[in-house]
Amino acid sequence: MKKILLSLLVLSLLLTFSILAYGAYPEKPIKVIVAFSPGGGTDTAARTVFKFAEKYSPVSFVIINKPGAAGEIGFTYLAKSKPDGYTIGFINPPTTLIHPILRPDKVKYRLEDFQPIANIVNDPGTIAVNANSKFKTMKEVMEYIAKNPNKLSIAYGGPGTSEALALEQLEKLAGGTFRKIPFEGTAPAVAALLGGHVDVMISNISEIYNQVQDGKIRVLGVGSSKRISWVPDVPTYKEAGYDVIQVALRGVAAPRGITEEQIKWLEGLIKKVFNDEEFQKKAKEMQLPLQFMGAKEYEEFLKDLDQRLRKILVNK
Repeated sequence: MKKILLSLLVLSLLLTFSILAYGAYPEKPIKVIVAFSPGGGTDTAARTVFKFAEKYSPVSFVIINKPGAAGEIGFTYLAKSKPDGYTIGFINPPTTLIHPILRPDKVKYRLEDFQPIANIVNDPGTIAVNANSKFKTMKEVMEYIAKNPNKLSIAYGGPGTSEALALEQLEKLAGGTFRKIPFEGTAPAVAALLGGHVDVMISNISEIYNQVQDGKIRVLGVGSSKRISWVPDVPTYKEAGYDVIQVALRGVAAPRGITEEQIKWLEGLIKKVFNDEEFQKKAKEMQLPLQFMGAKEYEEFLKDLDQRLRKILVNK
């Protein structure tokens, strides 16, 4: 009888310690993987979000940049990391989804390898030029490439990115082609545009906002369905005559397999950041186009987007 009581006591203590340890998440710094270079739009968003997140977290967040292959290196690293709740990262639909669709035999991750946590940004694409460029409208650019194929250089994120998909559709509608120059990250692409090394740039509006405000870059078109408030005089691609939508989302995900409690904690943390008045003010200053989606909504959105992309890319 004493042995049974002792065994029950030991079991009770083990369960108690297990529950206490389990409920202690997080206990140590959490790594945040960014699949692009420092200084770009995703990196800036990540550092801003998780700086504010530390106000509501008992642990710190460490941003780790793993650029390369248009984000594929970082996305793969995140997907294959240990699902213990201490490695999370940014994913960048549609780019994150395009890689495994176009190269299923090469890319080592799938959408199913990620556990969506929350979406943060919905960022319209842009066609932009140096402020000293001779091109004043998007139509002028598109008409030029139709008459002069492969003459006009354009900086973009590389094959398999949302920029590549938008360019393919724009070129088809224009009946011409750009000379495409891939860059690993927005910062070097902006430097190339400002230095006169490329003629045009396709990116997201938040990534070039400061240069637009400083009068160094001129935006010719935006890829959203409607005009956006911080460049209200700039037409959408559709208004310019090219019915193409180009938007990029930035959200947080973890490797598939983290616990439901960890998902809820991380989702709740990001929601707290969104509700932070100081963060809202900072995001407005940075012109981060915010759109929050919780874990379940974000996952359903990604599944739907994945299916739509497959119809475009596989059956083209």
